[in-house]
Amino acid sequence: MERIIQNEYTLPLQVASYDVDVHDRIRLSAVLRYQQEAGERHLSPAGLGWRALSQAGIAFVTSRWHTVIHRLPLLEEQVTLTTWHRDRKGPRFFRCYEWRDAGGALLIEGVMQFALVSVADHRLLRGDEFMRLAPLPDARRDVACADPGRFPTVDLSPVGEYRVRWSDLDRNGHMNNTHYADLLCDFMPGGMDGREPVDVQLHFAGECRLGDTLAMTASATGHTACVAGETQRGRAFGAQVIFRDGV
Repeated sequence: MERIIQNEYTLPLQVASYDVDVHDRIRLSAVLRYQQEAGERHLSPAGLGWRALSQAGIAFVTSRWHTVIHRLPLLEEQVTLTTWHRDRKGPRFFRCYEWRDAGGALLIEGVMQFALVSVADHRLLRGDEFMRLAPLPDARRDVACADPGRFPTVDLSPVGEYRVRWSDLDRNGHMNNTHYADLLCDFMPGGMDGREPVDVQLHFAGECRLGDTLAMTASATGHTACVAGETQRGRAFGAQVIFRDGV
């Protein structure tokens, strides 16, 4: 059966009160949640949503995220989020995102990198396993935001621990990727209050399961800060943030 996939999908939305911080700006974790929803809505009509893929024994997992923030959307602001599948490089799939305000001004642009895994054993699959289902890339457009890079090699110091709770888990039985953005903010050296992120990278390195304890480490130099978490199995995630007004 032929699968018809739009070149892009646009999700109109109004920023809800439960998705903003104390300064009425959308949280980084909410940015990830809305992007996850937009991607799902893009692929579902062609039978490529999470449920259909799960029944086929495969699933996408987020491996890296890079976003450039021109301005964070505000409480009750009406914005549009547009997403499209860009391309595949071996086992890595790339999806682009653009957020715009009601006047069309660019607010956020980003690239998310995905990997394809087996549902049964979470084994990484070859990219061509999905090509019989995959959307064609939208060659007409791209974002200026660079692809996610490697997590920087910096010295990090202990800043606390976090125990994975039931409310952190998604249907795959591990901490949902959007929750790592909250950990980034919660363990940021000096806190997030009064600081404006303009460039964020998140690297998802390993699963966090119920009862795991994340040993959190961090560092801050100039306008840049890094936060990471490790379980007893190794690195779970790492993040780098660049702030507009310094650290």
